[in-house]
Amino acid sequence: MFRATASLWLSCLFVGVLAPHPSIAEARIEKIQLADGIYQFITSADGYVPNGNSVVVINESDVLVFDTFSRPSSARQVLAEIKKLTPKPVRYVVNSHWHPDHWSGNEVFAVEFPGLEIIASEETRRFMLNIANAWPSMYTSNLQKDEAEFQKEFSTNQLSDGTPLSPEQRAKDEALRQRDREYIGEALKVHRTYPTLTYTDRFVLYRGGREFQFFSMTGDAAGTTVMYLPKEKILVTGDILSYPVPYYTPPLSQHAHSLRMLSQFDPVTIIPGHGPAWHDHRFLNLELSLFDSIMDQVTHALQKGLVTVEDVQKEVNVEDLRPKFTSNDPDLDRKFRRFAKGMIENAYREARDGKKFEQ
Repeated sequence: MFRATASLWLSCLFVGVLAPHPSIAEARIEKIQLADGIYQFITSADGYVPNGNSVVVINESDVLVFDTFSRPSSARQVLAEIKKLTPKPVRYVVNSHWHPDHWSGNEVFAVEFPGLEIIASEETRRFMLNIANAWPSMYTSNLQKDEAEFQKEFSTNQLSDGTPLSPEQRAKDEALRQRDREYIGEALKVHRTYPTLTYTDRFVLYRGGREFQFFSMTGDAAGTTVMYLPKEKILVTGDILSYPVPYYTPPLSQHAHSLRMLSQFDPVTIIPGHGPAWHDHRFLNLELSLFDSIMDQVTHALQKGLVTVEDVQKEVNVEDLRPKFTSNDPDLDRKFRRFAKGMIENAYREARDGKKFEQ
């Protein structure tokens, strides 16, 4: 389960807060103006992710929205703000990839704007169709597991790693449990609304004076759409780049390759799938350095003769990079170490053609 902290947000100028006093059932959405007619919307922890991004671009005659959040209620907040900004219709929604925190609000825009086109890579649409029907049962099962974990934590007064449960952490986790319940309640009612316009490798869209370039790359999902506005030099990455601790799923080398491709752009603003906007390549380079370090160390460990993934995980050490991602926040430290362990297994399997060996 996610235990995010607000203390690691980089300082930035918030143009406005759409829901200054939200109930626990409704994520708080913050708006940041990036350029003329271009806005980043950041959702607070919503029961699925610790934060998420949606980008709104107002064109000459219409509006484009990149990603629609985990919850339709969050998408409705963004839609309400769009209507304050412009009377123009939302003509396009772009889904970066198939993970539910990036397209669960599609239905909100499709109902409001019947002529809406939803853009995604062909690979993303296929994954959506193949996977989304499994989510209701998965959500219910995960909630049961989380409830059991919370109950064990509260009864033993210990976190899963043996750390004593403080009163402050207990109160935080009680709130997390309630938020999880409310998220699942909403997620089970989502009407899945699929892409209507797909592409394979690259797609260019012109709307008035704006040019939108779309590229299919590999992030924490294959077929992830990256959006670049060359005139405004704004790069929107989906979960190829995510803050504060990077996500991953496919072979780590493919994800690293995508980061190298992103480093060839010359943006003034980078919007990750999760986290604040960046105005340089520092975090991109940091994420790439983590992946490269893990892949290099895994290769060295295997060629030295280590066999099992457990032995390789003990050998690979990226603790020098951890504070750069977590600023030594205890919750994020635990998340980083858990994710790093998974990344090491990911790199181990890739280095051995998908095979896991036992002794």
